[in-house]
Amino acid sequence: MANPMRTNLRRVLVGALMGAGLLAAPAGAIDLMRSYELALLNDGQLKVARARADSGREVLPQALAQVLPNLSLSGSYGETEQNRTLGSVTDPTSRYPTTTNNVTLRQTLYRQFQFSQIDQARSKIVGVDAQLDKDFQTLGVRLVNAYFTALFARDSLDLIGAQKLSYEAQLRAAKLAFAAGSGTRTDIDDVQTKYDLLLAQEIEARQQLGSATLQLQIFVGEPVGYLSTLDATRFQADAHDPDTLQSWIDRALEFSPDLRALKARWDAATSGIQMAQAGHLPTLDLVAQHNYSKGDSNNVFPQTINKTNYIGVQLTVPIFAGGGVNSAVRQATADAEEARQGYEYARDDLRLKVQNQYDAVRAGISRVHALERALVSADQNVLSNRKGVLAGTRTTLDVLNVEQQRFNTQVDLAKVRYQILVAWATLLSYVGDLDTDQIARINRVLKGAA
Repeated sequence: MANPMRTNLRRVLVGALMGAGLLAAPAGAIDLMRSYELALLNDGQLKVARARADSGREVLPQALAQVLPNLSLSGSYGETEQNRTLGSVTDPTSRYPTTTNNVTLRQTLYRQFQFSQIDQARSKIVGVDAQLDKDFQTLGVRLVNAYFTALFARDSLDLIGAQKLSYEAQLRAAKLAFAAGSGTRTDIDDVQTKYDLLLAQEIEARQQLGSATLQLQIFVGEPVGYLSTLDATRFQADAHDPDTLQSWIDRALEFSPDLRALKARWDAATSGIQMAQAGHLPTLDLVAQHNYSKGDSNNVFPQTINKTNYIGVQLTVPIFAGGGVNSAVRQATADAEEARQGYEYARDDLRLKVQNQYDAVRAGISRVHALERALVSADQNVLSNRKGVLAGTRTTLDVLNVEQQRFNTQVDLAKVRYQILVAWATLLSYVGDLDTDQIARINRVLKGAA
């Protein structure tokens, strides 16, 4: 279950991984878990999010500083030139230095603006941590999607390669049969057409693989070679059955990092109203001051030294500010209403998003079962048509068509398996649960994973 402490735990995890040397360069194939560990360190968006969070957390120390004692020291130095005339007698011009030093201590006793500012800062900290948690969740989804997009492109290329070998064998057989007089030119043309179309698909698949691999490399921050592939014997579609929709919606409404960030924004805006209303309230400060001055001159004393100590309270009562405070209150109230409406809209939108991903997982499970049955039937159909060619009841074109159907079924099955995993990861992110443990769980469907 997600909670606001997960952000700190993730930072500790990354540090532990670095310290233990678990993020060294991989020796062989890179799997999903390995990719996630590297992305925690190297993903550019996550680096930006961490820096933004570090900056955002400083609002609380700054707010607390406003209610702590404020001690200041001021000083001045100058020279005074004095001319004195009494009747017809003029004293010689005198010059003397003047030094003044002042130490002032001010302690807030009552300032509602600053107290409300601290409340607002605490709400902002909650929002900062929630946003960082959301960024971690988003990284997990981006990484899972990029990894399985690259893996699907790789699988598609492998399936195309296998299909090419079959077409090449059939093309050679068609040419030999034509040369021997038992085949037709149509058989050769049919196979050649299918083969040429497959070559075009191969070019597209290679392009998709290159693009998906580059995207994954950007996330992990290093070149990506061979990817650990899906182990069909480990993948169990029913293991990702999401249970009841309402339970996921309830968890999302309670633990969604996005909602927690928006709720914190609303709370901060509410504190902003109190800050604006504080403009109507008096302020009370404790003031202590020590003043030292040296250099004043008169007829009696050529030089004077003054020392003054003062302690007291200072009360300030606002009377009229030209309507500025009232305007600030209206503005803060409107900002709080905007934040509230944004939060309420996000709740409704989150319900829809959860339902969409929930339905995607459930539909994907049903499709996997259907396609697995369809693949068994397609294998049998290919075998039957090949025997039919030998018996003279089927043509080469019939074999090509059923092989194409089998190829499409294999591609669709691979695709829907990956779609389930991506939808499952996305669903987990909505409830704030896409963490290292869940990435490791998804990773177990790959070959060689622990």
